Order: sequence, then C-alpha cells, then structure tokens
Amino acid sequence: MMRFAIKTLGCKVNQYEEQVLRENLVRFGFREAGVRDADIVIVNSCTVTAQADRKTRKIVQKIKKENPGVKIFVTGCLAVLEEDIENLRSLPEVHAVVPGSDKARIPLILDDMFGGGGKKAVKEEVSGFSSHTRAFLKIQDGCDQNCSYCKVSLVRGPSRSRDKRDVLAEVARLADGGYREIVLTGVCLGAWKGGKGESISDLLREIDGLEGDFRIRISSIEPNYIDETLIETIAASGRICRHLHIPLQSGSDRILGSMGRRYTVDRFRCLVGRLRKAVPLIGLTMDVIAGFPGETDADFRRTLEFVRETRPSRLHVFKYSDRKGTPASLITEKVPLNTAKSRVEWLIGAGYELQAEFCAKFVGREVDVLLERRPGGSFLEGYTGEYLRARLEGFEGPEGDIMRIKVNHVDENSRCLIARKTENSIINASC
Repeated sequence: MMRFAIKTLGCKVNQYEEQVLRENLVRFGFREAGVRDADIVIVNSCTVTAQADRKTRKIVQKIKKENPGVKIFVTGCLAVLEEDIENLRSLPEVHAVVPGSDKARIPLILDDMFGGGGKKAVKEEVSGFSSHTRAFLKIQDGCDQNCSYCKVSLVRGPSRSRDKRDVLAEVARLADGGYREIVLTGVCLGAWKGGKGESISDLLREIDGLEGDFRIRISSIEPNYIDETLIETIAASGRICRHLHIPLQSGSDRILGSMGRRYTVDRFRCLVGRLRKAVPLIGLTMDVIAGFPGETDADFRRTLEFVRETRPSRLHVFKYSDRKGTPASLITEKVPLNTAKSRVEWLIGAGYELQAEFCAKFVGREVDVLLERRPGGSFLEGYTGEYLRARLEGFEGPEGDIMRIKVNHVDENSRCLIARKTENSIINASC
C-alpha cells in the first residue's frame, strides 16, 4: 500500500482542495503518512506572490532532504503557466508536475501509476477536515475581476459556481459531522451564482434554513459584491458570523484605478457605513497593498488616513509583488524597496492600534467562541463570530464546540480577548 503526504500553501480554497485529494486517495487505497515515511508527497502550491513561489521551491527541497527516496508531485496555482511548469520540472527534487487544472485527477493519475488502476471516479466533496475545528467549503472557483497586479485570474481561469444542491448537501453533511463553524470560500466568493440566477445572498438564506447547530462564516468577499440584500441577510441571521473580510488594497482613487479595482474610496466608505449601521459591532478585516507601482507619498498618506478613518478590526498588509504576465508588472514607476517596507510598517502599526480599539468594545460583553486549541494546557483559545481571538482561562470544553462567555479584558500585547472563569462566566454553549 503506497503512503502519501500532502503539503499545501496558500488560501482556504487550496486547503479545501487538499482535503478532496486526501479523501479520494484514501478511497483509492492509499494510506496517509508523515513526510518522512511517505512514498509520495503532493505539494499543493500557491503563486499569489513571489514569496509564495519561493516557499514552494523551499518546501520541495526540504521534503527531499528529509526523505531522499520520496517521489514529489507538484500541483496547484504555481503549476499552471507554461514557464512556471518548466521551472518546476527543472528542479531535480521534483518527480512530476501535475498542472493545476488537473489537480482533481491526481488520485486517478497516482492510481494508474502505483495502484491497481481500473474504473474509479473522483468525488469532488469532503466529509471533514483532519486537524481542523472549522470546515472549509469551496462554493466557487476562478475570477473575472482582472485586477492589474493579480496572477490569480491567469491561473484559476474564469468564475465558475458550484451547484446549489451540492453546496447545501455538503453543509448538511459537515454539520452532521459535528462541525460548528463552516467557512464558505471561493477565489471570488461573491461571484457565486445559482443555476436559476440565485445570488450568494439567496444561498446564505437557504443555508440559514438548514437544521443543525452550526454557524456560517463568509470568507474574503470583494466590496462590489456586497449589496443591500447581503447586508440585510447578515443582519437578520442568527447563524451568519458578524464578520466580513473585504479587500481595500488602497485608499487612493488614483491607485485603485491603476489596480483595476471596481470601486472608489467614497463607495468603500459608504459601504463600511452601511455595514456598521446594520450590524454595529461587525468585524471588518481588510487587505492593503503597500508600494504599488506609481504609489507616491501622497497616495500612501491617503491610504493610511483612510485606514484610520474606516477602522478595520484587523488589517492584513502586503508589500506589492510583481507577478509576471500582469499589467502592473509592466509599470515602470517602481517604489523603492526600503520605501515600500517602511509603508508596510506604518500600516501594520496603524492596524494594531485599530485592532486594540475594536477589541476594547467587547469588554463586559458576551461573545460566542469556537474552541480551537489548547496551547499550553491551562487555557482554551478560539475565535468569536466577529473573528477576534479569545483566551478562556479556567474553562473546560471540547475543541470544536462553541461556548458563550463574558469578556473580562483585552491583553494589550496580543490584542486578545480574555475571559476568566467565575460562577457566571458561561452563559450557554450554543450559537
């Protein structure tokens, strides 16, 4: 029996696809093992930045060093464009490259090479997630946004939506399997469309009506897909987490235009205002890119000021990375590396301040925490529906359960909500 391992880089979509591979390989008779004991290792790559490309190469080299006899198969987003595929094939540690478009066929490919072959079918679904308390559910793939800096649309292709019936069936299956939080994910999640023209708001309302004790989290969603119907759906639901991750990328209209983003600063400002009016304590996390080609000091100041104005609950800051084949890579006005790094540091500092400010609003309030891990044995940790990290000191409970607790204070260094057990600490254990 051939033993396999999978190493995945990148987003929740990749993590979902890893689990699809795992379950199909096991069904086909392969056995999962650690990297050191595996006969085959599948590296499921990411190419969103140049750093992600480097990580893939380093992981390949590390795996081969740990297990010289292993056969390494590389797939994923770095294994799509011809030049990238050839670069991967040139690595002496790589046994074979499976193009990202053929990722789902890997169990069939490996079965033909090392198994019994024969007529077998791949199931593109999951029943659970190993070593995860949350379940990811991919409902959409591809992207039609064509942002000037982004390689994703080049490697993932146009937007495709998963059938609504399959989505609802998988939600029910995961909920029956005991998952208390299910994260809907996609490359461009808001672009999901049902066969009869249903929107993501329609899908969410149908999921909301399913039986089971679970909550739904919406992963990253572009601002141009957040309309009044979606806002009303979130506000009216007791099951959808009060949290959205909305990519901002810049607070300068000039840079947003150069990026090919489909909104202005004013539209983004109005969107944030409408969300907070409907759900006053909603967690709004945002992405920002620093050092985009042509970004002046004035552009950066506008971005920093706009971040402080919109007050995200958490800020993810990225230094711009040239991606070959994208329009932005052809812009000659590059921002010096030291300048870009300095801007990243300024934004990270502002993000920490705003995160602490948001966390402070929850002191004395009740929150629902998904118990995710026990770091040292003396306390539990987890995330609230608003996507705030919480530490539960003196509490006991099974990982993967949801516990409602009252926040005592905020740890200033980690910006983590702290709850200490008292006689009235636990309010209830349901959503």
